Amino acid sequence: MLRALALASLLVVSAPLVGPSLSSAHAQDDRVAQARTLFTEGQRAYDAGRFEEAAEKMKAAYELTRSAELAFNVGRVYERMSAYEEAIRYFRIYLRQGSPDEAARADVQARISALQAAQRRQREQVFSAAPSNDELTQEARAFFLRGVAMYRRRQYEAAMQAFIAAHRFAPLPEVLYNLAVTAEKLGSRQDAIDYYREYLRGLPENAPDRGAIEREIRRLRGQ
Repeated sequence: MLRALALASLLVVSAPLVGPSLSSAHAQDDRVAQARTLFTEGQRAYDAGRFEEAAEKMKAAYELTRSAELAFNVGRVYERMSAYEEAIRYFRIYLRQGSPDEAARADVQARISALQAAQRRQREQVFSAAPSNDELTQEARAFFLRGVAMYRRRQYEAAMQAFIAAHRFAPLPEVLYNLAVTAEKLGSRQDAIDYYREYLRGLPENAPDRGAIEREIRRLRGQ
């Protein structure tokens, strides 16, 4: 969900996109009017799932106004697309240019940290760090770590068996993700799709890798 266009300042950055704060002195300015139109078009594209179009519209609106709120909006769209570098860049612009309160700043910094973690996982291909002790039993942790070790050695059959065993003890998102990527390595496209879908069902709406997983599913389906 994106925030509706508003004249008020950004208050809660964890909510959907927000309209830019623009002074009434510039309300008739052509650039401001154009930015408002672009914002509305971008929000419409976002709601329809056309995220690349939404990003372009929001970026164009930001370039016209240099509004901190619009920088946040651009970052939010790129976050939904799992375009990690771009999302981080615009969230940092928002932090520099805006005046977020302590809670809003902490929220955006948490988003940046999550995006950076997703970047690292993309490079490593699997979740390499086991979930916390509160979430994994000792047996599940041992199987999880064995699966990661086998995956890195390209021993995918052994990795799959280890991750399946970990899943029996603790069906956590990290295990499901690793099952998906390992199934793909073994050529089991439908299994990979099924594991990715189950992984997605457990993700929050603003998870930084949601867009990447959706692209993986479309690719595996040949779309």
